Amino acid sequence: MHALIITMSSSSSLRPVVPPAGKEPATKKQATVAGAVDRVSSASFPRTVWADGFLSNKVDYVSHQVKQKQPKYQVLKEEVRKMLITYEPKSGDDEAAMADKLQLIDTIQRLGVGYHFETEIEEALEKVYDKGDGLFNNMDDKGTDLYHATLRFRLLRQHEFPVSHDWFTKLKDNEGRFNEWLSTNDQGLLSLYEAAHMAFNGEDILDEALTFATKTLKCSILPHTINPRFQKHINFALRFPVWKCIPRLLARYYIDFYSEDPSHNQKLLMLAKLDFNMVQNIHQQELREISNWWQSLQVTTNFPYARDRVVECYFCMNAIYFEPKYRLARTILNKVFLTLSLVDDTFDNFATYEELQILTEAIQRFDGEAIEALPDTMKNIYRVIVNTYDEINVEVGKLGSSFGVEYAKAELKRICRSYLTEALWRNKGYVPTLEEYKKEAYITSSSLILSASAFLGMGTEIATREAFEWLSNEPKMIRSVAAIGRLENDITSHELERKREHVASAVECYVKENLSASRDEAVEFFWNEISRAWKDTTEEYCQTPTPLHVALTQRILNYARCSHVLYEKGDGYTDPYLLKAHIASLFIDDVPL
Repeated sequence: MHALIITMSSSSSLRPVVPPAGKEPATKKQATVAGAVDRVSSASFPRTVWADGFLSNKVDYVSHQVKQKQPKYQVLKEEVRKMLITYEPKSGDDEAAMADKLQLIDTIQRLGVGYHFETEIEEALEKVYDKGDGLFNNMDDKGTDLYHATLRFRLLRQHEFPVSHDWFTKLKDNEGRFNEWLSTNDQGLLSLYEAAHMAFNGEDILDEALTFATKTLKCSILPHTINPRFQKHINFALRFPVWKCIPRLLARYYIDFYSEDPSHNQKLLMLAKLDFNMVQNIHQQELREISNWWQSLQVTTNFPYARDRVVECYFCMNAIYFEPKYRLARTILNKVFLTLSLVDDTFDNFATYEELQILTEAIQRFDGEAIEALPDTMKNIYRVIVNTYDEINVEVGKLGSSFGVEYAKAELKRICRSYLTEALWRNKGYVPTLEEYKKEAYITSSSLILSASAFLGMGTEIATREAFEWLSNEPKMIRSVAAIGRLENDITSHELERKREHVASAVECYVKENLSASRDEAVEFFWNEISRAWKDTTEEYCQTPTPLHVALTQRILNYARCSHVLYEKGDGYTDPYLLKAHIASLFIDDVPL
């Protein structure tokens, strides 16, 4: 391997740009790189909403504040640990103890500090599971314990305990309709809504429960509740149910919600606040570092046709793993994602098909000499690719994980071959069949390459060779997550992409294949596909045995969660305004103590 060194340039960190009165209209960019003929990109991306320096004056100050809080933080962590181990119920019976313990676990996890207590939580849930279905069987005909019964189901299934959905039939009357008293149990209904998102394919009762709970919350509970705090809570849950929400985003919201509860546990709340700010400070430092690396590539000069989205990239990769112990893994994944973003935009927006053929062939070789065969227009992107993987190989080599880099490279080669196929379709104006589309889109969704890359920095005890082999065999969980990301992207961005040269989306493929179908019908069809893919993902995560450590399957699950947030209102990676509030809440605004 011959390293192709790019000259590094000094740069500062990031700061938020003062937003204009309205979203600035994007303009087509004249792409003139060294040795290239002038050409106009068909893309018209908004400029970044982040400029240099937003962390530069804050990070060191916050670091000092964090160090001052460390002693108190450690004490609180041990006190919460004792709560989990020796938590006393409000009454002496086992079912009350079980219900209280479930609620404590749920609160700890929603507040974002569950990663400190994984062993204690698993042991507590194992005891709950061993006690059987008491909470289910003893619920009276008014659903007195609906909240705890559905919470038990959700927590146990999330933690891979085999729990049946059969009990949910008790919520129906003799005519097969959901009982009227469900609509009067606000907290229980919301818990039912959350539990129903844990459905596997074929669990029709949970599908029906989700439809019922969603409609009731929207049409009956929200319009009539006089509690603004609970209204806010329902609205957030309808957007981001627990199972589909990025953990860090859920924590930031729930800290505020929990602090407004008059009965909150002060020690637990303070731990959550301190933990959020301490972890946020680590993330701020990482953002500054990855920003400096990104600027060293001189993206605006060398790749003026590409999306400048370093902060949005960090948001997505932070969604995959936020925990401090995964700092190296997160850095590696950010570099891979940003490099892949440049490659994607090169295939989509800049190069000719003939140039892309040569670039793809060079990437299949993946050595320093291949650069000599490239046209000048393609040399910069090839340098970035090879340099990035050389840097990564050095870092993971220290962990004894170099074998994983070869798997990641294999996925890069594969995704570039699929990018080339899509470029050919675009150039010919060819709308593929759905089967042809899915074959390539599954790969260009990037779930395989990013999953392999996510494993790289996690160490050989977790990310074993066997884990990479499992991944390379395209397991069902990966294919399901890929479908979620690709289809949500297509649904939210296909209208925008029709305005420029772009490969046909799943929507166009469906309409062509089903001549009588409208675009709305196509969208509805793919939302149903996404629902099925989520059920497959849930079942694979919660029930199907794999050779993977749970820390690895959590990364794959978090890709699906990231997609749910990223494409909620459009393509949040391409349009930087869509994620701006989320980014500010996670990486700029600390939690008031």
